[in-house]
Amino acid sequence: MNTNEIYERITATIIEMLEEHKNNNFSESWYSLTGEVFARNIVTNHTYNGINQLLLGYLKRKRNYPVNRWLTFKQIEKYNAKIIKGSKSAMVVYTSVLYLDEETGANITRKVEELLRKRQSIEHLNFKKVGYLKDYRVFNVCCVEGLPTAFYEQAELDRLTEIERDERAERLISGTGANINFEAQNEAYYKPSEDKIYLPLPKQFVSKETFYNVVYHEIGHWTGAESRLNRPIKNKFGTKEYAFEELIAEINSAFIMAFLGYESRITDNVGYIENWLTLMKDDKKFVISAASQAQAASDYILQTANIKEIAA
Repeated sequence: MNTNEIYERITATIIEMLEEHKNNNFSESWYSLTGEVFARNIVTNHTYNGINQLLLGYLKRKRNYPVNRWLTFKQIEKYNAKIIKGSKSAMVVYTSVLYLDEETGANITRKVEELLRKRQSIEHLNFKKVGYLKDYRVFNVCCVEGLPTAFYEQAELDRLTEIERDERAERLISGTGANINFEAQNEAYYKPSEDKIYLPLPKQFVSKETFYNVVYHEIGHWTGAESRLNRPIKNKFGTKEYAFEELIAEINSAFIMAFLGYESRITDNVGYIENWLTLMKDDKKFVISAASQAQAASDYILQTANIKEIAA
């Protein structure tokens, strides 16, 4: 089977599954450490909400923190711990309320809060409520020395076993020359500003198939760099452009996995792709267009790694 035939078959399979809306068993590709999808305060176990999840999640990725655990300066002092020199805090915001006298505009917040604390009526007061944002600072536990050992632990890693490796798949990865950083974390992404791929540890993945599928997805993004295929890869999350790039990377992964003989992964690829198509109102035309660019990405990967043999 030649290269173009494989591209065409995988693309056709993806489109068929999307059109028929087949159910699939798509699931997380790796074991999530400490279940920390969301940022939380490690002392109170409070899960931050709203914009704070976006703020803290962004800084976790930007600063390469392995865990999404945070605490305040006062909490650090409570444990007689020390902030590591050069560490930066993060902002957490919350909504507060001012109570202002309707006639004079005077701030009567303390008076109102005192009455409420005593469970007394405030109906006799003529006031208006004004909401506003307040902020405070938190530090990731990785920025602090001297905290309880449990705050840093990722015990789940000790129970995981290394996945079986595939020699041809490894040779292909190595041949690209892509800069890949493996560390204990819950995220996989390509960072254009560093031209670097960040992935969970191999043993976090549920199988070798899921491991290589995610690796080739991120290498797919890597091919889009200006020095390679020069695709517009610096897109804002939630936009059609972002979703289109995700389609390219995932179809590329389906192509490469097929080359290596792992075509059973196509079903999971489709499950992922369908999520992004929702943003594009399920327009199947995007699959055709993305498949064309995915083919270019796959060709680039194979040529760069000098891999000529194709799985039957």
